[in-house]
Amino acid sequence: MKVPNFIIGGSSASGTSFLYELLIQHPEVYLPKQRIPEPHYYYKSWEYVKGIKWYLDYYFSDATEDKIAIGERSSSYLYGGREVAQRIAKDFPKMKFIFMLRNPIQRAWANYRFTALQGLETMSFKEALINEKTRIKNTQGIWREIAPYDYTGRGFYAKQLKEFLEFFPKEQILCIKSEVLSNANLAPLTQVYEFLGLKNKGFVPSYAPNYTSLSVVDVKLQKELRTYFGDANFMQLMNSIRKEEVIIDNGEQRERFSQLKNNIKTIKEDIPEGCVEFLQGVFGEDIRLLAKLVDFNVNDWLNPTSESAGGGANRGVDTYTLLVCQNKRLICKLAS
Repeated sequence: MKVPNFIIGGSSASGTSFLYELLIQHPEVYLPKQRIPEPHYYYKSWEYVKGIKWYLDYYFSDATEDKIAIGERSSSYLYGGREVAQRIAKDFPKMKFIFMLRNPIQRAWANYRFTALQGLETMSFKEALINEKTRIKNTQGIWREIAPYDYTGRGFYAKQLKEFLEFFPKEQILCIKSEVLSNANLAPLTQVYEFLGLKNKGFVPSYAPNYTSLSVVDVKLQKELRTYFGDANFMQLMNSIRKEEVIIDNGEQRERFSQLKNNIKTIKEDIPEGCVEFLQGVFGEDIRLLAKLVDFNVNDWLNPTSESAGGGANRGVDTYTLLVCQNKRLICKLAS
């Protein structure tokens, strides 16, 4: 059986889904056809206890001999830092990692929009930032690992990269600035192809979809509706909204479904006023440290002015991922 030799390991809400959609088209690359939920094998304790044989059988049994790069995408791995890196190094010390890094300020905002869309949020973004540490501390059960309210914690890239570098040489880690990769600019893929050792470095993938979390009108109503429908049904209904399908005949549920549809805006709003300045203070030092670890400029991250400062396609807590997909050929930049 073929075993993995690369991982798209993060960061969440930074374009990992977009990169996955591009790479899976390459004839020399194997990625599991199931995009969501992501494996998160080395991050989630309840997955890790299943053992390496289960992991390999479940995700890589279909990999054929002609594939050069065998990989998976788990956007939680960079966030998992030292513990995840150590687990992977134990099994695959020569593993290669691709980390999509997005302006952590805009990444945090996109992460919040995702959590709100999934009906897991009750606070405004500003309130969530102020209460972040308390909410994380009070989270129980599996939610403590999933950490849906750790909007800033996933953005300390320098700290997380240094922990990975304790177990893997820098030659096995490729960091890409999320904002530069888009359907309009596929040039960074050449660097990815070289990093993965592919023979066909001129392969040009077809248009890849963007995945974006739209804003909700009322976060408390969204959570109420998730409770009303139940987790599984809620996710199914969110998918039907994305596909513009109607799957409810029951009168009362149809009315609540209508509430759900009307509670999702057709846009993704810009980051609220005052939050950029707050997050500049949170991430400033880590961004300056990151500048010494990567080969691209991150100065623009210290002075973001709008939503355009962000990129990326993937979303935070993949166990509950069901994103709104915008497949618009005229919108080429990465969705936020």
